[in-house]
Amino acid sequence: MRIATRLVVSISVLSAGCAVRHQPAVNTLSGIGGRSGLPVPRAAASKTQSTWPPHLAPGAPLRSDDAAAVALWNNKQLHADLATMGIAQADLIDAGLLRNPRLDMLMPVGTKPFELLLHFPIEVFWQRGRRVQASAQALEQLGNSLIQNGLNAIRDARVAHADLLLAQQRQEVARRSVELRDRITQLTETRLRAGDISELDAMAAKSDLAAAREQLARLSADPPVANERLRFALGLSLDAAPLAVKADPVPIATPPLAPDLLEKAMASRADLKAAEIAIAAATKRAGWERTRLSLVSAQLSSKGIGSNGILTSPGISAELPIFHRNQGLIVRADADVDVQMRLYLALKQRVAFEVQEARELLLQAQAGLARLRGDVLPAFQKTASLAQQQYEKGEVAYLFVLEQSRGLVDAELRLADSEAAVRRGIAQLERSVGSK
Repeated sequence: MRIATRLVVSISVLSAGCAVRHQPAVNTLSGIGGRSGLPVPRAAASKTQSTWPPHLAPGAPLRSDDAAAVALWNNKQLHADLATMGIAQADLIDAGLLRNPRLDMLMPVGTKPFELLLHFPIEVFWQRGRRVQASAQALEQLGNSLIQNGLNAIRDARVAHADLLLAQQRQEVARRSVELRDRITQLTETRLRAGDISELDAMAAKSDLAAAREQLARLSADPPVANERLRFALGLSLDAAPLAVKADPVPIATPPLAPDLLEKAMASRADLKAAEIAIAAATKRAGWERTRLSLVSAQLSSKGIGSNGILTSPGISAELPIFHRNQGLIVRADADVDVQMRLYLALKQRVAFEVQEARELLLQAQAGLARLRGDVLPAFQKTASLAQQQYEKGEVAYLFVLEQSRGLVDAELRLADSEAAVRRGIAQLERSVGSK
């Protein structure tokens, strides 16, 4: 029995030594922060309460970067995705565990002698390495995939921030437009009573005012909806106060050339890295399946032999691979390698498309903004200014000044749309490239 005792102790020590002590290869939150340049929480987010980055105070007006930072701290879907890392970590721990030995013992009854049989699976020793590597790579793959999810959350927060800014700006411009058209209508009514204009001209001014009021009523409903969308993107609670936002200067620098952006995207995109790891993990699983031809166990048999006492001897128990040699799972694993390779190629194609599309849309938005700022808006501003000067000299009626100001208000509305398009374009391009 001393041999059996020593063998059991040795196996127990070996099993303890084989326990996996592995930390996730990718610190997902740090990876998101490194790519975005934003602060990330050091611990898991609260399940119920909203938390704020240390440099922000609740209720303070949020810039685009502030909104993205709050999203990293509170976005519930992002943190639900991050929680799945625990499942992958558990799979990795399970992959490193050894199977428990099995003990069969027959008690001596009548003439039947005492018999003890100890089985310990030994095929795990040449399978465990590949199994652990496959699980570790699956964990790393998940971590990289979740980095991309974090960048998506940042993009969504930036876009929602731009949409709220636009909604507020459009509402303000529409309010000014109503005030302006109301003054025009009052002047036309005065001129109608004086007989200076026809009733048709007065009705045209009233129709214009009615259309402006309808537009104001419609645009006034947009800020609350945009505020809720931003609150949802940031992961704030339902009872959170309405958010205050403020605008950053709109970047007008031309983005890098498409080949440079593509090169950076291929190196930075976390989902591409995850796809590469998925190929390696699938390859490891295919190698692991090839080692699972049969079950092999080391045995230790002890039996009472008459007056000789209990005799103990070692042995081996093996499953004979006659009817199958794990062909089904081997073919499945090989097919999974092929699938992962094709998914990787498809993802590379999509990344290239996303970068090209985001860059072209940003260039279009910047070009439209440049035309409004450089040509359209200055022309309307100059026209309105000249009309005001002529009115002060008594050369034109005040109605003419108001009509020229109306064109300026409309141009400012288009300017707000163009600025929002540029902000959205930058957010989408940064997400497509995979870094700031």
